[in-house]
Amino acid sequence: MLLMKNEAFPAATVKEIKIAKEYLKQYKDRKKKLELFEQNPPANDMQKHVQQSLLRFTSLIERAVEQIADENIRAVVTFRYIQGHTRAATILKFSGWNYCDKTIDRKLDEGVVSVANTLLYLE
Repeated sequence: MLLMKNEAFPAATVKEIKIAKEYLKQYKDRKKKLELFEQNPPANDMQKHVQQSLLRFTSLIERAVEQIADENIRAVVTFRYIQGHTRAATILKFSGWNYCDKTIDRKLDEGVVSVANTLLYLE
């Protein structure tokens, strides 16, 4: 029975994890573009299509990040990717948790894997 459950929820592949990391890196830029569309509504069908694409992309990423179970990992991923801070700023902010930079990097990696696994089911 346990084997069937694992097959029903496959883990993301290395390629899918890399794609999820790229998506997270693109999030802040795409969110800014979406905000621009909200301030200046699209004038034609092509712009409406772009706006819908941006809206779908940003909402998928936001939902995937919200699904990260560990609060610390979610906080690190949110600060780094959703808020768009650099790795250095992220390490500086979370160094108060008495984590070294490698631990924060591991938490970021765990968050990216979680996002990749969630995106398998949201897309």
